[in-house]
Amino acid sequence: MNIEQFTRIIPSSERNLKRLMYLLSDKKSLPRIAVFGKYNHGKSTLLNAIVGHNKFKTADKRETICNEDYEHNHVIWVDTPGLDADIHGEDDAAAMKGAFEVADFIFLVHQVTAGELDKYEMNVFQQLAKQDKNYRKKMFLILTQIDQKTPEDLSLVQTTIAQQLKNSIDLQDLNVISVSATRYLKGIQESKLIFCEKSGMNSIFSLIETLKKDITSLRANEINRLKSKLFVELDQAKKQVTEDLYEYQYRLSSQYKYYQQDIAHLVSAVSARR
Repeated sequence: MNIEQFTRIIPSSERNLKRLMYLLSDKKSLPRIAVFGKYNHGKSTLLNAIVGHNKFKTADKRETICNEDYEHNHVIWVDTPGLDADIHGEDDAAAMKGAFEVADFIFLVHQVTAGELDKYEMNVFQQLAKQDKNYRKKMFLILTQIDQKTPEDLSLVQTTIAQQLKNSIDLQDLNVISVSATRYLKGIQESKLIFCEKSGMNSIFSLIETLKKDITSLRANEINRLKSKLFVELDQAKKQVTEDLYEYQYRLSSQYKYYQQDIAHLVSAVSARR
């Protein structure tokens, strides 16, 4: 299928069409999980804790400038560029492309030390949610660095964020998991099970196993949903073209009628002068 030709007819279908083409062409059928969030909010640290080693770069400066894939334990992880870090917006565009086109699931990462979700995060998260009505099964909000807050302060931040989500029609049912990847990694390094248990990472690992089991049915449902949506959009485009054609034919017929009248008047005027 020529995506460029199709999107010339229905420009709004480009992302859905690219997602559909990806799903139909992907031979591995492994779940792809994009880790998505603002720069320096702990995305790479979270990924390193999940895969069990320092695969993804962590630093105080911007390291990830394009989508980076890594396969681990039958999951393909997509580390996306940090949002709102590039003044030209190119990183954000790459991150959104990764989320929209290749991700089966999206981990939205926000560090609790930053407090509530800011307007930029809310806007981007809402854009993602609106892209797919089935987002409740695809998107999860991961609150990181919980070890950096006192229990009281952490509870306050969690309550504030919960209220923000509740006030948003698109995000009010978003699942939220609070973790400390740093505490988990320390527990692993020092063989302290209590650190691992208090890190919240077990909830992440349980979620991942559930997502792996559901991927076949979720993808099949998404393919059917995208196909149906494209057929509806094509039908609407066809109706619009038909209406435009009728309008054009009507205008052409009217113009031809006036043209015939003008010719008749001209012939009459010429005949009268003879």
